[in-house]
Amino acid sequence: MSFGLLNEEQFRKLKNAGVTRVHNNLETSRRFFPNVCSTHSYDDKINAILAARKAGLFVCSGGIMGLGETPEDRIDMALALRGMAVKSVPVNILNPIPGTPLEHNTKLTNEEVRRIVAVYRFILPDASIRLAGGRGLLPDKGRSCFSSGANAAISGDMLTTAGITTETDKALLRELGYEARQDHE
Repeated sequence: MSFGLLNEEQFRKLKNAGVTRVHNNLETSRRFFPNVCSTHSYDDKINAILAARKAGLFVCSGGIMGLGETPEDRIDMALALRGMAVKSVPVNILNPIPGTPLEHNTKLTNEEVRRIVAVYRFILPDASIRLAGGRGLLPDKGRSCFSSGANAAISGDMLTTAGITTETDKALLRELGYEARQDHE
């Protein structure tokens, strides 16, 4: 579930109601965050993630690559996630949609995304590095990222773009020699 910026007491109520996992993306590094969000702070995000963990919830948190951040920003975000012991890390790829503030951003290449995934695997060795939104924009639909360290995917449609179906993902994983399983953490 994605609930936004709640406090520990609110997250505990959700846990008591049966929620086990929450999603709250950092989006980017602390340094770059003010360039993409003006409604709340990076510390608000950190505090919400830590509150969810204190309440006993499993946290899924990652970001969007291609916002205009530097490679150092990507590393800083991975280090922040590691520091909070986040074990489920979605890697989203910006789809620069016409009419949006980021419409002129250059789409990331397969090689850039593979490099991001490899660095995240190195920094977060025991995390599920999840290919998520925007991977359908890649020429190989993210296939090569599984050879670079991705070990999970989020299938289906995303907020603003069509995603890759579960059936297509399962077929890809079989082709690569992997066993697909649903994550219940």
